[in-house]
Amino acid sequence: MKLSLLFKISGAILVVNGISMLATPSMAIEMYGMEQTADLVVAMGALGLSFLGTGVLVFMLPSWINDKLAAAGILLGLIQLSWVARVGYDLYAGSISGPPAIANLCIAAILAALFLIMSLRASD
Repeated sequence: MKLSLLFKISGAILVVNGISMLATPSMAIEMYGMEQTADLVVAMGALGLSFLGTGVLVFMLPSWINDKLAAAGILLGLIQLSWVARVGYDLYAGSISGPPAIANLCIAAILAALFLIMSLRASD
């Protein structure tokens, strides 16, 4: 697998999550086992818009910075590691629950490992 393909996969995952959070915030809230409030629906919609925008940027990065893709990949690997830490802590603390949260934790961990390994190999 090429590093540029990994960027596209990661971007697509972010876009799908963003659309889900933006279009159906109530469903996204329920999937994480949280209690729905009006404030949380607004926050989930805003988070969805952030995911959507970030996903488009990540998807487009390979065509914009082909010669610096390894450096961007390391950064994205570290960002994915921060998601692993955050979601892992939230699961541990009981703030979120359910299979979607566990799936997102696993996906973030896999993406972090792939970004870091592939980017370090590409930078040599």
